[in-house]
Amino acid sequence: FFGIALSGFPEFFYLRDQFGWRMNTIFKFYFQAWILWGIAASFASVVLFSLIRGVKGVLMRIGWSLVMITGLAYPVVMLNDKTNGFAMEGWTLDGNAYIDQYNPNDYAAIQWLQSAPGGVIAEAVGGSYSDYARISTRTGLPTVIGWPGHESQWRGGGDEMGSRVMDIQVLYESQIWEETAQVIRNYNIRYIYLGALERSTYNVMSEKFDSMLNVVYSNQGVTIYEVVSDLRTNAQTAGDE
Repeated sequence: FFGIALSGFPEFFYLRDQFGWRMNTIFKFYFQAWILWGIAASFASVVLFSLIRGVKGVLMRIGWSLVMITGLAYPVVMLNDKTNGFAMEGWTLDGNAYIDQYNPNDYAAIQWLQSAPGGVIAEAVGGSYSDYARISTRTGLPTVIGWPGHESQWRGGGDEMGSRVMDIQVLYESQIWEETAQVIRNYNIRYIYLGALERSTYNVMSEKFDSMLNVVYSNQGVTIYEVVSDLRTNAQTAGDE
């Protein structure tokens, strides 16, 4: 009954977000409804097995088995695929380990940043459910802007984001150092990350970084620049004023 109540609630009430419809309310409520219904179905199956006898019982068991087989099709078929044929090599609880396989340069840089002093990091900005915001996500360092779509969705619009997306583009692409420095001051940026994704997203003017900032980490595909503390201190002082 409670599962029915949870599934019925979004038919009349929902949290209004930027989409203007009830998708996310249904998404959250139905998760709980299916768990409750799963528990209820398990108990009901045992009760029905004990109560229904004869031909009806046989038909019920056949129908029940067909439903279970159909429901288990995905785990049976995909288990071998998802476990790579149960090959034990490479199994790990490290959720970032796959990056080491597909992008070892980013993986090595992430490991370095995890032990580096904290500070705001600038990286490429792009769409949701992608590799964008990959560095801040896996290091815990704050960044100027994550996935713009999710930021606007959960903040009720894009007002709080302001010009952050364009500012990061200016940071990487501007040929004028003062424009770049102004973005650094505005967001108190300490680290500027330059990897393959940044190079493919922006027309990066890396010469200005090489001449004005310190390289604190580099490998074959990644360079991390650190902004001198005076520039970041000036940003904080200017903001206070």
